[in-house]
Amino acid sequence: MIRKATPADIPHILDMYKAAITELGEEYTESFLLKKIVNSYHLAPCFLLVLDDTIWGMAGLTSVTMPHNGKAMLSDYIFYVQPEHRSLPNLSDLVESAKAFAKELDLPLRLDFVVNGDQKIRERLLKMHGFKIESIVGVYNG
Repeated sequence: MIRKATPADIPHILDMYKAAITELGEEYTESFLLKKIVNSYHLAPCFLLVLDDTIWGMAGLTSVTMPHNGKAMLSDYIFYVQPEHRSLPNLSDLVESAKAFAKELDLPLRLDFVVNGDQKIRERLLKMHGFKIESIVGVYNG
């Protein structure tokens, strides 16, 4: 089942956000993550994957403006499903919830799907859900 997060869910969202960042091998400052969650909560929903009354995944959305024209759009700050419940149907349910919300508001939706490893997986997931691939991002740690 997918449902929108409530303020009572913020501790669970923070735990999953930390797990996602750790899984990506990145460092984080918990206060920055919490600030992102709370600020985003007031801009767009966080959809939760709930199975047997336990939160197993999330699609954290936020509102951003396009840098070239200032128009609003929705974007994810994190998609995460705990490994034991990571499956295409569970991820698809989260993606489709985000798409439905974007359609309801008549706003474009940008998803990044940061993944470890093969970027072709990311492309397949996005294309499978009707997204057009628009950019490739590189990170240089010189």
